[in-house]
Amino acid sequence: MKPYRLVTAEQIREMDHRAITEYGIPGSVLMESAGAAVVDALLARCGTLAGRQILICCGGGNNGGDGYVIARRLALLGARPVVAMLASPAALTGDAMLHYQVLQNTAVCPIIQWDSETQPLPAPFGEIDIIVDALLGTGLSSAPRAAFAAAIHSINAARQRNPRLVVAAVDVPSGIDSDTGASPGAAIRADFTATFARPKVGMYLPPASEHTGDILVSDIGFCWDLIEPQGAPQITPDTVFNVLLDARRLESNKGDFGHVGIIAGSRGMTGAPVMAARAAQRAGAGLVTVLTAASAQASVSVRLDEQMTMPLAEDHSGAISEAAFDAVKSFAIRASALCIGPGLTMATGTATLVKRILTELDIPAVVDADGLNILAADASIAVGRSNTSVWVLTPHPGEAARLLGTSAENVQSNRIASVCEIARRYHAVVLLKGRYTLVAGPDGEILVNTTGNPGMASGGMGDTLTGIVAAFLAALARKGALNPHSALHCTAAAAAIHGLAGDIALRKYGEIGLTAGDVGAAIAEAILETQHRLAATS
Repeated sequence: MKPYRLVTAEQIREMDHRAITEYGIPGSVLMESAGAAVVDALLARCGTLAGRQILICCGGGNNGGDGYVIARRLALLGARPVVAMLASPAALTGDAMLHYQVLQNTAVCPIIQWDSETQPLPAPFGEIDIIVDALLGTGLSSAPRAAFAAAIHSINAARQRNPRLVVAAVDVPSGIDSDTGASPGAAIRADFTATFARPKVGMYLPPASEHTGDILVSDIGFCWDLIEPQGAPQITPDTVFNVLLDARRLESNKGDFGHVGIIAGSRGMTGAPVMAARAAQRAGAGLVTVLTAASAQASVSVRLDEQMTMPLAEDHSGAISEAAFDAVKSFAIRASALCIGPGLTMATGTATLVKRILTELDIPAVVDADGLNILAADASIAVGRSNTSVWVLTPHPGEAARLLGTSAENVQSNRIASVCEIARRYHAVVLLKGRYTLVAGPDGEILVNTTGNPGMASGGMGDTLTGIVAAFLAALARKGALNPHSALHCTAAAAAIHGLAGDIALRKYGEIGLTAGDVGAAIAEAILETQHRLAATS
């Protein structure tokens, strides 16, 4: 997906208004283009539409106006569209009324007044192949009224009964708050959403992210860059890769690409450091060393190939102890970045060690897993850290909740506010994991990752991601190009590569049974695919 800014309902209204008043493009033309974009999306998704029965459910606003355009254009393609209106024609105004009248005058398809509370889905030509949701647009902030709720339930029930039925949402799925992602009542579950000008921010937040399906964006014939709001969250742009994926010099050596130290693992917790180490190497680190509890070293070492290991002092339980600090400090002199946390445990000595590393060593660090839990338990770590060091925190919602002293439910219902607050409070780059991973910097900039898939919901994926982030930080540090802004970009790049590696693995193995090892093995291929895409667009 292109690196679009994500906009609110108010912002998109203002953008529409400016396009019409400042640039002279009529609203009726924008609506025509929007309808055409949905038809193009249907063609791309479903192939030929000739002869297929397509039900277009229309509300009374501009979303319904888009639906009238869609119906007319589908009829021209030989489809069998039927319009089901929930609003009275007398209630229509403006561009929606204009396009309704055109559809009525041309008489290319039936227009049915649908009493959704008492009548089933209209299907005068037999079984429905496609339903187009043009009921409600971006202005919804409360539960849909009864008639719309009944229509939404009927559409969702039809989709559940017939797995071949395709549901396409126009601009946003009806019932979704396009600003917050909330679903205050009934909400359409779409197979894809064709949205216009710019994606809406709520579409990338739960629970809306479970309703949109694939998100397809159309410019509908206008250059929105002219009036795009600045400072809004942005889908990760290709520019985040620029400093990371340059071709290597012919005389390169392993020292040029950073040495990643992974402080992780404990007795019985050896899988996490192995996955992080392999991922860091696959992501381009010149050298990788796992620093782990002495009793865990042999188990870690036997599972690694090119990566090195180093034993650290431990306590009676097999957790790394504070006595390991001097060894870590000596190692850090030759390291480019540290990864701290996977499989560490929260033993007292381990927590003290992590605190000392983060406050006494001026080295870029990725903090994950138990490292985050230790940080959440002792706020003085953030206060005592070096002002010049770069931190990247990679919490899942539960860890984010502990960092903020709230609940995971509250984090998920306020993902943008939560990631920004963690970044501000800990003065760090923060990667908040989820369906659409968010990456925020302490200055408030937010990038949104769109790669990845549900097959990646399995153990070890976070360790793999942490290794990639550490490798990218190390590469920038070696180039002398690491600062809070470039750290934000390299973290977003790591999230994108991690998700793309997951998508590549998905193509090979499918969703069920996809492992972190499968994703780790696809990292280099994901980087190569990204390099090819960048070369093709440069």
